[in-house]
Amino acid sequence: MNRWQYILTACVAVAALTAVIFTACAATQMKINIKEYPAAPTSYKYEVDNSIALSSLSNAPQDNLSRGFRGETYITLGRNEAYPNSNEPYMQKLEYEYSRLKDDGIQLMQVYVYLIEYYNTQIPDSAFEQLKSYMQAFEQKGIKMLLRFAYETNEGQKKGPKTSDIERHCAQLKVFFQNNLQLFNKTVYAMQVGLIGLWGEGHGSAHRHDVKRVLAAVADMTPEGTPIMARTPQMLSQLSDDIEGRFGMHEDYVIGYNDPWVAIATDDEHYQAVINKCKYAVTDGEMPWGRADIRIDMLGSLKTAADFAMTSFSLAHNYTEEGVHNLKNWQSQALTEQMLKDNNLPYNPALLEDGSMSAFDYLKYHLGYQLVASNLVIEDNQASFMITNYGFACPYGYAMTVYVDGKAVETVEQYDWNDLTQFGQKIFTVPYSGGKIQVEFVNQRDKDDKIKLFNDVEYIGGRNVILS
Repeated sequence: MNRWQYILTACVAVAALTAVIFTACAATQMKINIKEYPAAPTSYKYEVDNSIALSSLSNAPQDNLSRGFRGETYITLGRNEAYPNSNEPYMQKLEYEYSRLKDDGIQLMQVYVYLIEYYNTQIPDSAFEQLKSYMQAFEQKGIKMLLRFAYETNEGQKKGPKTSDIERHCAQLKVFFQNNLQLFNKTVYAMQVGLIGLWGEGHGSAHRHDVKRVLAAVADMTPEGTPIMARTPQMLSQLSDDIEGRFGMHEDYVIGYNDPWVAIATDDEHYQAVINKCKYAVTDGEMPWGRADIRIDMLGSLKTAADFAMTSFSLAHNYTEEGVHNLKNWQSQALTEQMLKDNNLPYNPALLEDGSMSAFDYLKYHLGYQLVASNLVIEDNQASFMITNYGFACPYGYAMTVYVDGKAVETVEQYDWNDLTQFGQKIFTVPYSGGKIQVEFVNQRDKDDKIKLFNDVEYIGGRNVILS
């Protein structure tokens, strides 16, 4: 990193830290009114047996998509530039960020798409061609985006969109997404609201915005079935009933203890309603940048990730940027089984080695879904088995099919991914008179996105062979 880039990133870190203050102050002036959702289970009902071999840490799947650690990168449409005014080519930035985190198994990159070049005019066709080519680069790498559009990056700047400009751009993006739906579904795992204010964080805008109108425009532009995330509970509270079910949240200040800057304190009267909501949506999180040198509580942060049922978590923040930070140190911080139990954290006992695992590996494998098949019983011309979710989040958007002797069969019980929330378990029964039993979970938006179970079994063409 050259001197200019270092100064730039340092300034961004300070500005981001300042921005959190504005977010917190604004949040205190708005009411929280979260739709009521049932509380997810807080413990496992059934014991998992070894009738189907389980994966250990050494052979646990690391390439399941739409979940896990993520990187972070930027593109400014209309320029060959990543972050606005950085003079760093956007493809160079993508290649650098991906290469430095590739060995950690990232399958996701958070992508900020800056529209500041067109803040008060139409987005031209050339910019959409640029965006399409950029998405195709992700397709070639086989990774997905957590996508956020934004405009402004500097406090006090007078150049920024009005609400009508944002709505116009959302209408254009809707057409672009529809015309490139297969590419979108292949490369975008979730959308963040973004668009308003500094870095799309919802504050510090050059103009005041009608948040409800922006939320409606984002919901309208985003293809059906794509998860969307808002930044705060206050934003979630402004969603209309017809779009509320599509939205989760992203907590971008995970530190592990109550503080004026977190999205919502654990002792807030609305905390339970917020985390109940998150169990049935897609949510994400990140720590402050490590260079900000903010104290992080490890167990508290893991509990935040579990409470919010986080699907992905930034490995760009607080890991190895300009030094070694908390997440890197967690690679040598052991979590014992007793610590996991004492903090009511979901965990897969089969992944423990000598009764523990590192905090880094715990987060790596428990973000999002982590599905295990067990308790296989064959009797009376039927086969039954149980699926347990050891992860933080439900397998949002994945359909399940069971194959017996090569043919798809109906389960007696209806499958719903919301049955497999955190601490979720469900038993399925199928007719059986012999042959292989295979289980397939496939993303309804991307048929190549299939789930490997955390079982030590054959995995053939996206199907997990739970009985040979």
